[in-house]
Amino acid sequence: MRNFIRQHALFCYLSSRLFFKILGTALLLTLIMEALTLLEQMTPILQRGLGIHGVIKYMLLRLPQLFSSILPLSVLIGSIITLTQLTIAYEMTILRAAGLSTFGLIKIFLPTLLFLSVVCIIFDDQITPRTEMNLAIWWNKTNPTPENNKSFWFYQGLTLTEIKHLAYGGNKILGLNIYERKDTDQLSSVLSAEQANYENGHWILSNAKKMEIKENLSPEFVQLTGPLTAPQQIIWDTPVTPRELVALSSNAIPQPAHVLLSQIHNKLPSKQPIGFLKTALWQRFFLPFTFIVMLMIAIPVTYIPPRAGLKSGLPVYCLGFGLLFIIFQGVLRALGNAGTLPAPMTVIPSILLFFLATSAVILRIEEK
Repeated sequence: MRNFIRQHALFCYLSSRLFFKILGTALLLTLIMEALTLLEQMTPILQRGLGIHGVIKYMLLRLPQLFSSILPLSVLIGSIITLTQLTIAYEMTILRAAGLSTFGLIKIFLPTLLFLSVVCIIFDDQITPRTEMNLAIWWNKTNPTPENNKSFWFYQGLTLTEIKHLAYGGNKILGLNIYERKDTDQLSSVLSAEQANYENGHWILSNAKKMEIKENLSPEFVQLTGPLTAPQQIIWDTPVTPRELVALSSNAIPQPAHVLLSQIHNKLPSKQPIGFLKTALWQRFFLPFTFIVMLMIAIPVTYIPPRAGLKSGLPVYCLGFGLLFIIFQGVLRALGNAGTLPAPMTVIPSILLFFLATSAVILRIEEK
């Protein structure tokens, strides 16, 4: 280990500087976002009688999502801070005098960026979905008035399902309507139930009625069951579990890649359009290129005259350009979610455009 550090002293020094600046920025911004989120949710938590334990549990479950969402911005800010400090301390001047080019500097930082991007992907794909799911289930279980929950829809194939209210962590449905279709334009039947309980791996319907849609016949509901205490019971034949219903009831829970792929191929129910699911996949796995562009945007601060110090406005301009990159990505993502743009077009153009623009700026500065 010591021999490696001696042989790669410059790499270890610069990489550690960048890594800890990015990590420190991410932790600071995460704590700020956590505090703002907690201020908004403090009243509902205390109203439910969850006390300080509820506050701590909410903070811990919310932490991974905030950290992974703030990490791309932290790469930009951490890179600007690191390179500005190296420049003001004349370290960049010494490195350039020793023959280190701008490309060589980027090459040194690449492993750190790739490592952070992999960490971010793991958070987005494995850790955040689990913590957000547990948070949503806990929040649903502790809701004293589940009848005030918003209704939601989801689909699987040609079947549309409406759930009025979800309670007890997804184990109880209040108000269920299932619409079966022959095709996208023709309804074949409607199954409605006042209540559904999840018992022994099945959904048991209460006060269920069904309406068949046939030509030349007036559609009418036919009562199938009475209350749950009645001897006859109807089982809702679906693989959907309470956990999946909780996920479907929320717009904020990210899904692992294998779940997104299953939803795209109609193997699992979804409430989002196909464009939304594909865009989420492309955005997630192009994170390494996004991090590289963030570093490229910060590179111009290395050309600040050391004597100018913090009086130079170049770090502010780089930060503004990086924020423009994030906004542009958000606009393309919104177009992809709506199905206006194909999923690859929501990722590749923004990365390519800002990479080329930043490269042109760097080359222009070096020519001077």
